[in-house]
Amino acid sequence: MSTTRGRVLQAANRLWSERGVRGASLDDIAREAAVTKPTVYYYFPDRSALLTAVICGVLEEHGTGLRTASRRGARARDRLASVLAYLVTTRCSGPRLLRDGAAGLTVDQTSQARSAFFRHFFSPVQQVLDEGVRTGELRQMDTAFATQVLFNLVDPWTGREAAPGGRDAQQVAAEVVGVVVDGIGV
Repeated sequence: MSTTRGRVLQAANRLWSERGVRGASLDDIAREAAVTKPTVYYYFPDRSALLTAVICGVLEEHGTGLRTASRRGARARDRLASVLAYLVTTRCSGPRLLRDGAAGLTVDQTSQARSAFFRHFFSPVQQVLDEGVRTGELRQMDTAFATQVLFNLVDPWTGREAAPGGRDAQQVAAEVVGVVVDGIGV
């Protein structure tokens, strides 16, 4: 993004991802984007509008990667491992920013951000589960609930440099799929 608006969005995403939503001010973002604070306000009427734009943009960008990952593999298990590996390796700040900053958004902005989350981020994962259920590769289940469980399981490893025990993203994803699909019983 070479436009001024794009630089502001990139700066906000970078700073809020590093410091948290409360850890970077609009002054910090303007300085990082090499613009004035009035320029930030020219493109975004307030902090919550900027946060909404960052969340929606990041989710849309990473939704493309998730959809691509969801098509890798012949079996539902393989596609699920591909999606989880993408989630572990990506540095997508969207879900965390939504979770951490939602309290400061208006009802409309919250709705817009949640819609982007479900459309771009949640839906590709749920579709893998839906297809696995449809083809009989996975048991009947509430796939929306299962999708949220999967997000919660991989969240601690999302965007981290090192995974537990020296595992790479593919190994973490395969082990999570093993636990979820095969269970932990004997």
